Amino acid sequence: MNVVIADDQVIVREGLKMILSLHEEIHILGEAKNGRELLQLLDHAVPDVILMDIRMPEMDGIEATLAVKQRYAAIKVIILTTFNEDEYIFEGLKNGADGYILKDSGSREIMNAIKTVWEGGVLLNPKVAAKMAEAFQGKRKEGPETENKLHLLTPRELETARYLLSGKSNKAIGEALFVTEGTVKNYMSRILEKLELGNRTELILYLSKLDRI
Repeated sequence: MNVVIADDQVIVREGLKMILSLHEEIHILGEAKNGRELLQLLDHAVPDVILMDIRMPEMDGIEATLAVKQRYAAIKVIILTTFNEDEYIFEGLKNGADGYILKDSGSREIMNAIKTVWEGGVLLNPKVAAKMAEAFQGKRKEGPETENKLHLLTPRELETARYLLSGKSNKAIGEALFVTEGTVKNYMSRILEKLELGNRTELILYLSKLDRI
């Protein structure tokens, strides 16, 4: 997998490169210190996954994620965040982010995030998912109520959706439900079809807006 790192802090970029260099399947295609530099880099080298800092000068990770997804829809974007930046989570997901992980995540967690989004999943660190739910609580009060269509789901599909919202990967959901990852993917496909949603990101946004799940 080809990976690009976008972060304005040299020490963070170097740390991520050191972690990723331990894995033979990862190739660092390039790095950028802000969103504008990242977009220039993508004119010459298109990666599979971008590790994107949420706060950068000139163009932050939220704006850059939208620009990347508009130009290169196939690129997966994992946003790097700290625990106190939950106000950006909603906008990042709306702009197409495929996952959120905390900056202090360990090597195994970072690699799991990269593999999960590369395989088509959406990954949220459990702590980030919890903060996102808190953020949506406030947004529900501001906007119109979202129609709850969860009655259309089977008990198994509903359980799968709950696990997704809690930040679990396909593998973790499969282990929790004692089914294969392929079965989890089938559940997800049926959930999206029944709720008339386009992808997992839209599903997470939808579930987070509901009063009860």
